[in-house]
Amino acid sequence: MYKFGRLLSAIVSQNIVIIIAIGLIRAMFGVYGWFPNDNVNLLVGPLLNWLVPVLFGYTGGHLLGGKRGGTAAAIVVFGLALASNVSMIFIAMLVGPVIGWAVNRIERALEHRLPSGYELLTANFIFAVLAGGLAVTCFLYVGQFFSSIILKLNGLILQVAYSGWLPAAAAVIEPAKVLFLNNMMSYGILGPIGISQIKDLSKSIFFLLESNPGPAIGMLVAYIIRLRGQVRRNAASSLAIHALGGIHEVYFPYVLMKPQLLIALILGNMSGIWVFQYWNAGLVSIPSPASLFLVIGLAPPGDIFYVMLGIAVSAVVSLAVSLVVIGSADDLKERNESSKEHELIRRLEHVGQWGEVSPVLRNPLASRPPEKPAPDIGEEGGTFTVCFACDAGLGSSAMGAAILRKKLRALPFGERVAIVHASLDQIPDNADLIVTHHYLLGRAKQSAPGREYLSIGNYTDPAAYEAILQKIRSITK
Repeated sequence: MYKFGRLLSAIVSQNIVIIIAIGLIRAMFGVYGWFPNDNVNLLVGPLLNWLVPVLFGYTGGHLLGGKRGGTAAAIVVFGLALASNVSMIFIAMLVGPVIGWAVNRIERALEHRLPSGYELLTANFIFAVLAGGLAVTCFLYVGQFFSSIILKLNGLILQVAYSGWLPAAAAVIEPAKVLFLNNMMSYGILGPIGISQIKDLSKSIFFLLESNPGPAIGMLVAYIIRLRGQVRRNAASSLAIHALGGIHEVYFPYVLMKPQLLIALILGNMSGIWVFQYWNAGLVSIPSPASLFLVIGLAPPGDIFYVMLGIAVSAVVSLAVSLVVIGSADDLKERNESSKEHELIRRLEHVGQWGEVSPVLRNPLASRPPEKPAPDIGEEGGTFTVCFACDAGLGSSAMGAAILRKKLRALPFGERVAIVHASLDQIPDNADLIVTHHYLLGRAKQSAPGREYLSIGNYTDPAAYEAILQKIRSITK
């Protein structure tokens, strides 16, 4: 089930540009937009009914069946879309991977069995017949059947959206986010539901359920109030990156240090969802990244105040509860904070997904710069590649790679070190050192075994990047 969720997440995230573009067109030129224009707004229907399902189908087919699988899936989904009077986004996310999987299996079965010299001709003909036959079948017989199912699903989704149970979704969303399932929740589950509502409602509250930055803003402000020294500065940096940059992964370590803060996040998000629901607020697209700027920018003009109000209420509720949970400032000295996190990690080391904890996390002194200058990288040898890896390869890993690049510019060996970022499932083969959050270390080792690894606990902590530089020197000296 988890792998299926990640597959759906990948399908949406790889097409997020077109989703945001459609949302902006609706927000700018829709009936309730800033500059209503019926002619421009006519674009939205064909884009949602045909282009988005075809793109989703192609992406799903490509992920499991390569380019040939993607092409076959796109043809089949287009046949479905033409026969339907509703958007086939949900169906495309299912049909695309199935077609890609089938193409992959057929290619394996035909391998070494086609006439020598006629492999390409025969293979292309077989898959053309398969794709064309399925497209015709879907156009004539299957499209209307799926349309009726989608209409019923849309009715159920609307009932949930207006029911009193919707705020309870925060009890699932917030723990899932802290466990690095935020992209799967946003792109794989809530995003497709919201996309299906855009055409009829012009907006959706489901775009706000996971992306609301308010709960974490309140929690991080509570840490800033209680903390002192470098840890306080790290929390302030995390707050700016989370709220303005939209990278939510930076606040996860603060919750892992004190898991009771999940109560504050859940209650904060519940409060925000209630406000959004009461005032019928929503967004026109998935905010990616979920920055305050983009969240507010993707709100219809009449909803901007209520979206901001919901975020503010979430932050205030989370702040109040977090201050109670965290306790007094005396309990949160820097050394105590570090020891608490390390003790939590030691208790959870037996869980497979945590894997081995790096020396930087076992010993806080290991992250400090050495008293003696470390030896420089030698003249010989090729480019040394460092890969930052996170769940989707989009947020925290991209930020960490950018920070390390800036630090390397000032070092003599910086030009010979390549910094990349990727998802845990797509770590490049040439990566010499893999850097990830300690919670994801076990998955990184499963995805790319036999490499050098370094896990960090906070992507905004300067000491973590000093530890990475030390690791590079120790490997390449």
